[in-house]
Amino acid sequence: MERQNAGTWGSRSLIWFFTLLLTSLFYWLLGFVLTDIGSIQGPDYAAIENGRLDAETVERSRAIEKQLVDARSRIEAEKSRQQTLRDSTNNSQTTMNQLLELQRLSLQQGTTPNEAERTALVESEELFLENQKEYQRLNQEISRLEEEVRQLDAQSHDVQGVLEVQRRPIREEYNRQRERHNLLIAMWKLVVLVPLLLVGIAFYLKYRSGPYWALIYAFGIAVIIKVGLVMHEYFPARYFKYVLILALLMTTLRILIYLLRTVAYPKQELLLRQYREAYESFLCPICSHPIRRGPLKFMSWTKRTIRRISIPAISTEFPDEPYTCPACSTSLYCTCSQCGATRHSLLPSCTKCGSLISIT
Repeated sequence: MERQNAGTWGSRSLIWFFTLLLTSLFYWLLGFVLTDIGSIQGPDYAAIENGRLDAETVERSRAIEKQLVDARSRIEAEKSRQQTLRDSTNNSQTTMNQLLELQRLSLQQGTTPNEAERTALVESEELFLENQKEYQRLNQEISRLEEEVRQLDAQSHDVQGVLEVQRRPIREEYNRQRERHNLLIAMWKLVVLVPLLLVGIAFYLKYRSGPYWALIYAFGIAVIIKVGLVMHEYFPARYFKYVLILALLMTTLRILIYLLRTVAYPKQELLLRQYREAYESFLCPICSHPIRRGPLKFMSWTKRTIRRISIPAISTEFPDEPYTCPACSTSLYCTCSQCGATRHSLLPSCTKCGSLISIT
């Protein structure tokens, strides 16, 4: 029987760590390749639109948009001037009120306002009236510009309606070209990934039990993930769900068939593991009946409770002799043909002399 060294806990931990690291590096490398493929230039919407839209309508739309921007800028400028004029008018009105109050006080005291006060009052009144006229003029200009904006908006709406009718077949054509481009990109990516996936499957089937199993698993997992992501990204959802469910169905059936065959026709290493675990729990490897021999002759247990029972010490009162399972008639302990000691019938080596027998 071929011996396989499992290695120390540290070695196994490092193997798993570098397996995950290698998987990440494979995934990273495939990502670079697929990104370069995905960078292939697709259809240009602007080029398709420029070739099909009516040039005169497009030019008219641009002219209207330019007029709208200009009119709105002028409205903002006039409103800013109006705000400045409003502040100046308020200041003039405040100054005029103060001068009128001074004249009223002077008249009450029997004095006459001097020439400077009368001149300042006249100038304040003139400035106030001029500001009021300018404010009204700005109101009229703003109203005219807002009306112009409303007319331009209406014209723009009509022009955009005409352009929208022209853009519908353009968008449909662009979407068709984009879909063809995406399928082309997906095809090229799968041209790279599918052969790698087939190589990974071939290596898995042939070398999965070899010493370099970690390399195969790292490469295969990275490729499988990338294939799934490419299919999810580029294939329509109504198709991808069928591909996904069929892949899962085939994988589940394959695993179930493998498990059923493993139980029905177990490999020697799996059979040996099953026998070893059963002997360690003092249960028959064939039918799981308790092995009541030696100190355990009059005791009862299960696989879960065997660790909690106290086993009496072995003495000459319990001789080590052959034993057959009373439930399934399987010979569990027999006499070694080489040294005559009692040995496990279903394990390959004698504990005393080390002689080997075949396990079937």
